[in-house]
Amino acid sequence: MTFGEHPLWGEAHIIRANAHAHDVRRDHHRLHRGIYVEPGIALSPVDVIRAAAMRAGPGAVVAGTSAAVLHGAKFNDTGDEVELIRDLSGQGRTRNDVHIVRTDGLEPGMIDVVDGIAVTSPIRTAYDLGRRTPAWMALGRLDALAAATDLHVGQLWSYVRDHPRTKGIRQMRELVPLIDANAESPGESWLRWVMIQGKLPKPETQIEIRNARGELIARFDLGYRRYKVGIDYDGVDFHTSPTDRAHDRRRDLAVRNRGWESIRVDSATLSPHPDRVIRTIADALVIRGYRPSE
Repeated sequence: MTFGEHPLWGEAHIIRANAHAHDVRRDHHRLHRGIYVEPGIALSPVDVIRAAAMRAGPGAVVAGTSAAVLHGAKFNDTGDEVELIRDLSGQGRTRNDVHIVRTDGLEPGMIDVVDGIAVTSPIRTAYDLGRRTPAWMALGRLDALAAATDLHVGQLWSYVRDHPRTKGIRQMRELVPLIDANAESPGESWLRWVMIQGKLPKPETQIEIRNARGELIARFDLGYRRYKVGIDYDGVDFHTSPTDRAHDRRRDLAVRNRGWESIRVDSATLSPHPDRVIRTIADALVIRGYRPSE
């Protein structure tokens, strides 16, 4: 499919209607000009994107975080804005939470079709997301996209190399080697980025610890097998109840019995005091034989 071409689409509860369809306008809720939804229907994020693309019509390609959502990436902070790309005719604008960018720089090979919707390919989507600031958030987006798609890092490198003067390309180059499809939350990606920025060795992700019988007793978000140091990122919605805390204590005791040091990091500490987090992890590594020159 080339830029500017895609079929018309529609789902049962999202309807395209012209100004003369009085019955539709009377009985349905208006989302955009000419686009209506059946009353009482709760729209999913994909529905919201589909409706915006229907309103934009032929020539629109879903991009950015919206494209990542269509590719299956799981985000919890994308906001309400839908991102679309169109060709250079007309103006770029933001209206009704739909942001349209005009460009002639979207190559035909960088467009896929997902459920009938034209969308930037995983490579192009990664290229767009990885150049946005802040870098730690961009890495989280890239990790989620890699987990949801067959994103090929080597092909992404080639695409980045072919666009050396694009805004944000330096950050993109720094993030590509850090992409990890095993990251299970934006918080984990954020913590990993802080650790690497703090000159700690690149950690492994999703480390499983088993007892003498081979039974799984713990899985660390991040860590270092060589030094038996495991790190978990605790989000605000987890590990807060007495039951959670009791489970965590039992797990920590079990991993200590296997020779592992367990470190927990939460956003309340990571955000204002990243240096404190780095120091805690670095001290644990040094105690277990790590030397910064390694």
